[in-house]
Amino acid sequence: MQKLVGLMIIVMVVYGCNNSTTSLDKTSMVTIEILQNGLLRKTFVVTESEDGKIYPINFEEQQIGELEIYLTEFISDPPEEERIIAYHSIARKYGNYSIFNTIAHFDTLRIDYQRDFDVVNENLNCGVMYDRSVMNDPANGLIVNARFSVWKDSVFVDSLFTDSLGRFETEIESGSYLIKSGEPEISFETEFDLIEGYADYSFNYYLIDYKPNIYIYPENQISLDVNISFPKSGEVIKSIPKFPEQWQNLQIESDGKINNKYDYLFYESIQPNIFQKRKGWIIKLENLKSFFEENLRETGFKQDEIDDFIEYWIPKLTDSKYYAIYPQYNEQLDPLIRLDFSQQPDSILRLTYYISKLKSNEIELSEPDIPSFERKGFVVTEWGVVLDEK
Repeated sequence: MQKLVGLMIIVMVVYGCNNSTTSLDKTSMVTIEILQNGLLRKTFVVTESEDGKIYPINFEEQQIGELEIYLTEFISDPPEEERIIAYHSIARKYGNYSIFNTIAHFDTLRIDYQRDFDVVNENLNCGVMYDRSVMNDPANGLIVNARFSVWKDSVFVDSLFTDSLGRFETEIESGSYLIKSGEPEISFETEFDLIEGYADYSFNYYLIDYKPNIYIYPENQISLDVNISFPKSGEVIKSIPKFPEQWQNLQIESDGKINNKYDYLFYESIQPNIFQKRKGWIIKLENLKSFFEENLRETGFKQDEIDDFIEYWIPKLTDSKYYAIYPQYNEQLDPLIRLDFSQQPDSILRLTYYISKLKSNEIELSEPDIPSFERKGFVVTEWGVVLDEK
């Protein structure tokens, strides 16, 4: 496949704009320009009222494709007066791969129907996979570099692979299937209706890892660079201090103080939803605080690290009678969210809790084995939460 060209930008739109589409003023949202070989053919001015609208694209009185507009609204944490809205466009040219874009307030998106599309292979079933639920990821919604196994009536059929632009091709016949993560020991799966020829496919694949804290304890004062990478796609979406530029040349004291200002490095990220969900604990709401205190201590965290977790998360976990808690340790996290240090720590402890809401405690889980951990030498610890709110 040839490289697909497309502009991808994330948006924050302020609440209060009206639905005018007649002029590019303070009430307008975005402008989309359709070009052919660099020549402007049509212009759309888009506001919230266009959510779900499909525009036909015609040249020489013949429709050759279409442009679909949709938006996604998010609740900020902590809640703010502004609404955060991502405006997306899906540009389809018949017989070609789609272009997915996210466009910012007052910006102009240009799509060239002659230059920006690659022709699909007519002899294969093919398409593009994307995730509408994620506001900010490296491919702006595309499910990239993913590996899936395809199943029919509990029988393995074949594998599917997406490339860096979310595209796939397959000889599998059209029909209804179940696709699962190609990663061993991962329970991700979803229904998948493979359409003959070309189609766009959407399902929930990415999740947010909320508020991981990275605590760093060198034996002596050091200067340190810290990097985060995502082998299976993903990216940092929030950070304190700003990642990546302010995570370089960090001055860290032996007590963990960073740049004489921070007690830990904070970030949030998105990555594929391929966390382990086979081993865990079912915990009643009123027992959450004591469970986390004991579990974090048994895992190897210090009291101040435990206190930080309890202070932040216990007030947020209040709206379900029971919670399923699936721990992700170094073994599960390193292939998804990789931490790299310019000086390698002697001991690294990582724990992210994947937490799901339950109405009862009727499900049964195998209890996890907590890995042994010894705090010695240069120590790094990290905790975080992936909250499945479905």
